[in-house]
Amino acid sequence: MQSTENSRLKFLKSQLRECGGNVEIEPGIWALFAIKSEDVGKNALVLSMLDQAGFAYASGESHDEQLTIYYVDNTNRQSAVHWLEDQIKQATGEIREVTPAHLALVNGVCTSGHPHREARQLASLHTGGEITAGLVRTPFGVRQLLDRLHAREPLYYSAFLTLLKHNLIDMLELFRQLIVEDLGLFNEIVKGALSQDPFLQSRQDATGEVRNILISFHIINPMDQLKNVGITNPYTAYLEVAVSGDEIIAPIDGIKVPINRKLLLQAIYTIRRNMYVGESFQSFHTQSPWITEEIAYPFKFIKQLLHEKSELSPLDALYMLERAIAE
Repeated sequence: MQSTENSRLKFLKSQLRECGGNVEIEPGIWALFAIKSEDVGKNALVLSMLDQAGFAYASGESHDEQLTIYYVDNTNRQSAVHWLEDQIKQATGEIREVTPAHLALVNGVCTSGHPHREARQLASLHTGGEITAGLVRTPFGVRQLLDRLHAREPLYYSAFLTLLKHNLIDMLELFRQLIVEDLGLFNEIVKGALSQDPFLQSRQDATGEVRNILISFHIINPMDQLKNVGITNPYTAYLEVAVSGDEIIAPIDGIKVPINRKLLLQAIYTIRRNMYVGESFQSFHTQSPWITEEIAYPFKFIKQLLHEKSELSPLDALYMLERAIAE
C-alpha cells in the first residue's frame, strides 16, 4: 500500500514539475499532464482523477503520437494548477492549499462593504468541514485583516471576530504581525464609554471578545494588555506543548517522553493522509496498519492531546500542533 502511494506521489510531482498547467502548448492552452500513450495504467489514473476534478479539460495526442496530453484553457488554468498542487498535498498529508474560491471570500472580508457576509460564509464552510484552521496564513493576508480594523467599521469587527472564533486566522502569523498600534486600538475601543448606538456598541463588544481570544492564545498579556514578550509561539502556549531544541517533551501515560520533531511531523502527516482519504480520526488506534514503531509514541501523544482539546476538530488541532512545533 505504501509503495503504491509513493509511486503515485512521485508521478504527481514529476507531472507538476514537467507540465502542471505551466507549459503553454498553444496560445491559451496549457498542458496539465503528458503521459506516454502506451501507458494504459497511468492514462486510466489521470482520467479517473480528472473526471472528479471539477474543471473542464480536454486531451489529444502529441505531433509524434507518442504522448497523450491532458490540457486546460486560460479560464480553467488557475483551478487546474491549484487542484494538482492540492492532490500532492493530500498525498503527502501536508496542510492543503487554499482554493481560489476561498481566497476570494477572504479578499471579500478585507475589501467588501459587507465583510460580515463573507465571514459568515467562511464560518459555515468551516463548520461543514470544507475548510480548516489557518485559512489566512500569509504575512500579507494577516496584515491586511489587521489593517482594516483601523477603519473602525463595526461590521468589520464582527467579521474579524467570526474568523478568530473559527480559528481561520493563523495565530502564529498574527502574533508576528501584531504591532503596538493594533493593541492600542483594541484597548482604546474596549475602554471607551458605553454607546447608546447599538451598532457602535457591537464594535466594542466584538473588540472585547477579540482581545479575550488573543489572551487565551497568550498573544496579549492580561496584566498590562500589551503583546506578550514571554512567548514566541502562541500555538505552543495554547496547546501547552513543551519544545526543547529538536525535541518535544511529551507526557504520555504519566511519563515525560522526548519525541523528535521530525518524527512528530511524520506522525501528523501520516494521520492527515489517512483522514484526507475519508477515514475518521476516532477510528485510529495504535494497532492501525499504518502505525509504525517509530511513530507509535508520537501518535499516542497526538491522540492524547486531541482528546484534551476535544473542542477542536481533529484537522484544526493537527494544524495547530504542526504550527506549534514550527522551527
